Amino acid sequence: MPRPCLQATVEKLAIAGEEAGFSVDQMIRLLNAGLSVEALLVLIAWRLEGICEPISTINSLSSWIM
Repeated sequence: MPRPCLQATVEKLAIAGEEAGFSVDQMIRLLNAGLSVEALLVLIAWRLEGICEPISTINSLSSWIM
């Protein structure tokens, strides 16, 4: 299965973040402040799915936005 282009992946991240209650500006500020993309995905997942175990979340995030 071909990997999605970077633009499509970023669009999916932005949509998921907005669904979780983050504005695009907030997500950019978090990333500029040093938050990793992986940590941002965990925050988004927590808000969307109520996940309590961040380690298991991190391990499954590569397929979550694809």
